[in-house]
Order: sequence, then C-alpha cells, then structure tokens
Amino acid sequence: MSTNTTPYFTDAPALAEKRYFPEATFILWWEKIFFAVLVVIFGMIGNLLSFLLLSRHRFHNSAAAFYMRALSLSDAGVMLGLVGNHTMRIYQVHIHSTIYCKIVYFIIKWLMAVSDWILGAMCLERSIAISFPLKSKRFLKPRNNRFALGVILALLGVYYSYTFEAYGSIQGICRTVSVAYPVNIRTMVDYVLVLVPMFLIISSNIVIIVSTVRSARQKLTLTESTEAGSSVANSTQRSLVAMLVTISVAFVVLKSPYFLVKFILPESVTKKPGFQFVSRKEAVYRFIMSFFTANMYVNNAVNFYLYMLSGREYRRELKMLVTRLCKRKTEVPVEKGNASTSTLSTSG
Repeated sequence: MSTNTTPYFTDAPALAEKRYFPEATFILWWEKIFFAVLVVIFGMIGNLLSFLLLSRHRFHNSAAAFYMRALSLSDAGVMLGLVGNHTMRIYQVHIHSTIYCKIVYFIIKWLMAVSDWILGAMCLERSIAISFPLKSKRFLKPRNNRFALGVILALLGVYYSYTFEAYGSIQGICRTVSVAYPVNIRTMVDYVLVLVPMFLIISSNIVIIVSTVRSARQKLTLTESTEAGSSVANSTQRSLVAMLVTISVAFVVLKSPYFLVKFILPESVTKKPGFQFVSRKEAVYRFIMSFFTANMYVNNAVNFYLYMLSGREYRRELKMLVTRLCKRKTEVPVEKGNASTSTLSTSG
C-alpha cells in the first residue's frame, strides 16, 4: 500500500492554487486607494476648476481656451465613468443592471477617445495659427472650431456604440458578452484612434516650438512701443501655448507606455481579474499593466495641475478668483456687523 501511494503523490501535478504575491499587494493598494480615490477625486475637482477658469474673460475668446474647456469637460466625464467602473471591477460590486454596464463602458471609451482627439485638434489648430498668423485667420474661426468638435463627438460616438452590443452583465459581473464585432479589427481600430491624434500632437508641438522660438527672435528687433499695445494679449497667448505644450508632453509620457506594454505582453495575462495569481510571473505582468493603466487615466486627471505649473496667466486668473471669493466671505460678516450696530444706535 505504501509503495503505491508514494509515487502517486510525488508524480501528481501540484494544484494550481492562487495566492497573494508582494506585487499583488501593491496592485491592491494602487487600484483601490490611489487609482480609485485620488485620481478620481482630484481629477474631477481639477477638471471642473479648469473649465471655470478657462471660461473667464481673459481666455474666453481664444481658440486654444475653447478646446481646453472641451477637454476639461471630457476628462471630467472620464472621471465620472471611472466611478462606475471602479464599483464593478475594482471593488467588485455586483451590478445586475445590464444597461448600467453598457453605459459605463461607453462613457469611458468614448470620452477618452474624445479627449485624445480634442488635444490633437487643438495642437493642429495652434500650429497652423502660429506658423501662418495672417493666412490662418480666413478659416480658423470659432464657428469652424465648434464644427470640428461636433464632428469629433459624433464620429467617435458612432464608433464606440459597439459597447452597447459587446458588453453586458453576467451574474452581476460586467464583461464581454458578444463577439459579433471581430476583436482583431476592433483592437486595430482602437490603436489607430490613439496613434493618429498622438502623431498630430507630437508633430504639431514640434512646429509650435520651432515657430515660437523663431518669432521670439524676430520680436527682439521690434521697439518697445510697438509691443506695448498688445502685451496683455501676447502674454495670454504665450501662457496658453506653454500650457498646451506641457499637457501634450504629459499625454505622450503617460499614455504611450500603456499601449506599448499591452502590445508586448500576452493579452491573456494582462486581462486577468482579481489580486491572486498562480505564479509570481502573472503577478508581475499584472502589476506592470495596472501601473501603466493607472498612468493612462492620470492623463485625464492631471491637466489642471499642469496648467498651474506652466501657465503664468492661468495662475494669475486663479489667484484673482480666490481673492475675490475671500473678499466676499469677509464682506458678509462686516455688513452684518454694521447692520447690527446701526440697529442698536437707532434703538438707543
């Protein structure tokens, strides 16, 4: 009996038991605390503040500010969609509503693509306006900018409507339920919808930087009297260009590694849910993918803080807004105190 049982237990394959690894513990902290709380909360606050500041009089008539306002709203929408995604995927709350699952995935995919294309259109518009300041005035008009934004919203909305057919709720878990749209074609189109605006952003920013340096050298030959009349407008435009270049660099740095890692690593490994794995190799792959996925969403949450670092006029406008709000708070108690004093003197 003993001779039969010994080889049975030694030669049998080990059970594939899932367990936590050090990398999995970090993933748990990263996704449930940093990713779900800090990114969403600070991203939502920052995007709404950006929209408020860029709607003020100083920036209101600028084409770049128009695109930045649209970018702030689309990024805020991504943060709102992440709230629904976190409840299903990260916190594993069972959602029995199929339409809720479909809407969440549609919002995230649609608005993330909208943000990419808005930034690409904004960079292209600024590169043309700076390179050809006189000729571009014929077609770079507010009406055309609104038309371009409408086309971006409509076409991307039509494409990502496939989420309403592809995703659904199975036993309270949101996942892919249909493969009517071939996955290979969908993956290829998704990559194209990211690479095209990324190419526009990189090439347009090179043109913007070269043209800005060239125009700055030419302005050194002008007299101070010719520059005095347009100093405020030029300062605002320079500030917007600096903000645009900064968020463009952040876009490339934060977003491109995600698609590069997704292309290199096997898809079956990078899509494993949960925080327990059979081998440490799977945990490492999951850690790498989780890190760059979070950075991709950070790109939609960090613009306000990048504006603060790079835009001098933006900081000035924010300071004026905060000062004005503080004055209102201090004026209300003073008025109440004066009213009570006058009432006492009258009664006396």
